Amino acid sequence: MSQKKYKKRKHSATVTAKRQAEQERIADEKDRARKRMDPTARTLLLLDLVFLAIISLLDMNQMVSAPVSAISSIVGLILLFAALWFQFGKKNKSGPSSPKL
Repeated sequence: MSQKKYKKRKHSATVTAKRQAEQERIADEKDRARKRMDPTARTLLLLDLVFLAIISLLDMNQMVSAPVSAISSIVGLILLFAALWFQFGKKNKSGPSSPKL
């Protein structure tokens, strides 16, 4: 029997181009997901903005006393810091402290 030398098949340029386009698409999605704002932080910031706007309007019309206005401002700051913590504080969920098995 004759033994033939099998040549390696060369992929066409379109297969390589499709693979590269797919890898770029995946990289873009990962980059977009990394830059996306945390939904919890977005909700907290929106609630904080509405809360502080209402308190500010009530304070300008003198419908709220000064201590209540001060306490509500402190609550607004706490909401702001909570939103910042959700957005920037817990970036790496599976960080070096949790080993992968």
